[in-house]
Amino acid sequence: MEKKNNLASKMKRLEEIVEKLNENPEIEEAVKLYEEGVKLSVSIKTYLEDAQTKIRVLTEEGEKSVDPEKLGRKDFGND
Repeated sequence: MEKKNNLASKMKRLEEIVEKLNENPEIEEAVKLYEEGVKLSVSIKTYLEDAQTKIRVLTEEGEKSVDPEKLGRKDFGND
């Protein structure tokens, strides 16, 4: 099952926003796009940081499963 808010779809949407901003939209549209882009970039960064932490833990401790609570964040798709 594919989650609607997976990493690939968020990155694709961020690329779309950048393209639209490069077309010099009206200021109101630009502000909305910029705000959405910032939220997406924070979400993507958080996901990548969590993945990096999980990889580090798995590498250091072998193939134990990592409790999401240990990472201090919830599932990526719930933001």
